Amino acid sequence: MTNKKLHIKVGDKVFVSTGVSKGKKAEVISINRKSLRAVIRGIEGDTLKPIKKHVKPNADKDFPEGGIIEKDPTIHISNLMVLDPTSGEPTKTGRNRKEVEIKGKKKTVSVRYSKKSQEEIS
Repeated sequence: MTNKKLHIKVGDKVFVSTGVSKGKKAEVISINRKSLRAVIRGIEGDTLKPIKKHVKPNADKDFPEGGIIEKDPTIHISNLMVLDPTSGEPTKTGRNRKEVEIKGKKKTVSVRYSKKSQEEIS
């Protein structure tokens, strides 16, 4: 399961399609490949509802006094859509093979592209 290529990467601008933050735009901070969940942070003035976690005293070195902390929300990657680089709308992604020259040798690499605008997603 960890070798499977995902449709999102760290740093992608995404659209949240379900949940409490439905309809908001966000940026992917990190991805847990085992549980297929992504940590996201709101962009363009969209604020996402944070997760509140209760921490016991001395349970964590960052919060020795304990209490309620707020964290960036996590969401399953199936509920995220990549934003089109030209229009900024949610789009499906595809993969194409592209020939590039690396250190004087030609190699074929897989690149993601937007299915709406057919433009390459970096």
